[in-house]
Amino acid sequence: MGEIMEENTERPLITFAVVAYNQAQFVREAINGAFSQTYEPLEIILSDDCSTDQTFEIMQEMAAEYEGPHKIRLRRNLKNLGLAGHINKVIAASSGEIVSWAAGDDIALPNRTEIFVEKLLADPGNVGVHSNVLEINLVGQPIRERLHTSLESTTSLDKVIQRGQSVITQSHAFRKSVFDFFGPFRADLTQEGIAMAFRESSLGKVAFVDQCLTHYRIGCGVSTYSGADINKRRSSEPIKFTNWYLSAFQQMLDDSKSLPYKLSSKQINIIKKNIAFYNNLLEINQEQRIITPLVRNFFMKPRDTKSLRAALRLFLPVSLYRRIAS
Repeated sequence: MGEIMEENTERPLITFAVVAYNQAQFVREAINGAFSQTYEPLEIILSDDCSTDQTFEIMQEMAAEYEGPHKIRLRRNLKNLGLAGHINKVIAASSGEIVSWAAGDDIALPNRTEIFVEKLLADPGNVGVHSNVLEINLVGQPIRERLHTSLESTTSLDKVIQRGQSVITQSHAFRKSVFDFFGPFRADLTQEGIAMAFRESSLGKVAFVDQCLTHYRIGCGVSTYSGADINKRRSSEPIKFTNWYLSAFQQMLDDSKSLPYKLSSKQINIIKKNIAFYNNLLEINQEQRIITPLVRNFFMKPRDTKSLRAALRLFLPVSLYRRIAS
C-alpha cells in the first residue's frame, strides 16, 4: 500500500493517451485536445487499434507536424485487440506516474490534466479522479451536461461491489501504480469503468471534480446513446449491455484475488451473485433458456426487473414492449 501512495516532490510525468479505432472523422479534434493540455511534463501517446480507415495516417501526420512542448509517441496494434487489449497495451507503454486517456472521438479541455493532477496530489490517498462531461453531437454541438450528484460521484468499494458503480472513464486519470498492481485487464472486458472503480476504491480513494472537463461525443463508436437514453440501448443491444456488467464483475472477482487484504465473505458472495445474475440474464437475452434463469434471478434479486424485461422483450411486439419498459 505504501508504494502506491508514494509521492514525488517534483512535478510528475503524466501520460495522456488518445486511443482510437476507425475514428478518422473525429480523431484530429481528439489529438488537438491532447496537444492543447497545459500541464507539463506530459507524454502524449497516439495509439491506433489497427484501424481500417485513415485514423493512423492522421496520427502520423499530426505527430510529425507537432512543435509544442509535449513528448509525442506514436503506436499501432498489429491486429485489432478491442477495448481491454488496447488499454492494456497503452498502459504498458506509458512512462507517466499518472495516466489519462481520451477516446478518438472525444475532446479533452486544455486544463483537464492540470486539474486532475492537482486533485490527485492534494491527497496521497487519492489514486483516481474523474469529472463530469459535456455531451456533444456528431458535429460538435453541445447536447447536455452529464452531471452527477454528490451521491453518484462518491465512489466507494461497497457501491462498486453492490451495484457496479463506475468511474467516468471518458474524463478520468489514475496512478499507474494501481494498474501495475493488478496487471492487465481480461481480454473479454467490455466495461472498463467498473473495473477501474474497483481497482481504485480497493487501494485508495477516488476524487471527483464537479466540472465538465471533456466533450463526450454521442452517436458514434461505443457512444451510441446519451445519458438520458440508456434504456434505448438496453432494448436494442441487450446482449452487449449484459456483457458490460458480466465482464466487469468477472474482472472484479479476478482482481479480488490480488488484493493485499481479503474481502469479506459477504463481499465475495455479492460479486459471485452478480456474475450468476448476469450469466442468467445473458441466457435470456440470447434466447438459450428463459424460464429457469428468470426464476433464478427472481429469487436472487427480487426487486431487479432486468430479467423480466428481457423476457418480455422476446415475446411482446416491439412497440408494446417499449411502452411497458419506458
